[in-house]
Amino acid sequence: MKQSPTPRRTQAERTRASREKIIRSATETFAQKGFRGAKMADIAKAANLTEPGLLHHFPSKTHLLMEVLKERDRIDSERMRATLQQNGNHLLEASIELVEHNQTVPGLVQLFNLLLAESISADHPAHEFFIERYQREREHWVQAITQAQQNGEVRADISAETLAILTFAMMDGLQVQWLMEPEKIDMSELYRVMMEMLRA
Repeated sequence: MKQSPTPRRTQAERTRASREKIIRSATETFAQKGFRGAKMADIAKAANLTEPGLLHHFPSKTHLLMEVLKERDRIDSERMRATLQQNGNHLLEASIELVEHNQTVPGLVQLFNLLLAESISADHPAHEFFIERYQREREHWVQAITQAQQNGEVRADISAETLAILTFAMMDGLQVQWLMEPEKIDMSELYRVMMEMLRA
């Protein structure tokens, strides 16, 4: 019996596949070298493209950086939503599972912290991105914590706004210490201890 030929991918599918490969290569390169140290030529080589071929998809390193950050946020948001659903919308357990997952992807955690530190400088291309990201994520967490307080899951003697800020400080601080001493710092276990302190 004659097999039917494998259907050819459309131009849109090829373009999407190329962009995804570039973003993966850029993620790895930024994680290793930071934004300022990474070169477009390095990213193009990692993606098996010429530099002009890379620039066809992303006209500058800044454009590429923003896509990398947006993709990471998209994946994290989807994972958090799915985890909340699986845990019956229990915020503390869902956030613990998110930290446990982050411990399995040290390269992405390193990328985030490296770019975050660089972006403190006002002239960094991701400066506004991270400010807006913190504002947006704090707002989401305030809503989630408020709901958890109303459900009797989270202690209500501290405001949701304060708990949201402290939770981000704890997450980010643990990530830095874990990256520096992964053999001594158990990030997910320490985060779990802190979450238990927030239970109602």
